[in-house]
Amino acid sequence: WSAPTDGWGQRYGGVSSRQQCYNLPGAIQPGCLFRFDWFKGADNPTMLYSRVKCPAELVARTGCSRND
Repeated sequence: WSAPTDGWGQRYGGVSSRQQCYNLPGAIQPGCLFRFDWFKGADNPTMLYSRVKCPAELVARTGCSRND
């Protein structure tokens, strides 16, 4: 990736600021910036999941649907 070894942020946390995204390889900077711009810099956020009905368009395209 031609990036400095110290440019990746913390070992198990990655970069901790938007500015640090620019130390990463150009190909992955957009994903890093997404974390800070859209995802508000969340670090292991709590998530709540709920089952929803699959859209008809997706069922039609994949041929897959749940029986429950």
